[in-house]
Amino acid sequence: MSQPETTVYVCTVCRSKDDPEVRPGQALLEAFDARLTPDDRAIVSAESVECLGVCSRPCTVALAARGKWTYVLGDFDNAADVEDLVESARRYTASETGLVPKKDRPEAMRKGVVSRTPPAPKG
Repeated sequence: MSQPETTVYVCTVCRSKDDPEVRPGQALLEAFDARLTPDDRAIVSAESVECLGVCSRPCTVALAARGKWTYVLGDFDNAADVEDLVESARRYTASETGLVPKKDRPEAMRKGVVSRTPPAPKG
C-alpha cells in the first residue's frame, strides 16, 4: 500500500485563549482523523506537530505534499471547521500544484490562509 499523497500537520501545542488547559489543535486532530473516510485515508494522512509558529492563530494546520505548494492555515474551530478541513485536504490533493483557487476553497481555508510556501527545488 502506498503512502498518502498529502499530509495535514496539526499544531497540538497552542492553548485556547479562553482556557489555557485546552489544546484546540489536539481536538481538531482527533475530529479530523475520525472524519476521514477510507477513500480519504488513501490520499491524506494527519500528523501532530509541536509547533507551526502561528501561536496567535490557533488552531493552525499545514497542508503539504511533495512537489506542491504548502499552505499554512490558522483560526480553525476544532468542531465547526472539521468538515472544511477535510474538504480542503481533498481539494489540495486534487490540485496538480497544490494551489487551490480562492473561489474553490472551503470557507475555513479561504479565511484562514497564513502563508503559502513554494515547493522545494528538485535535485
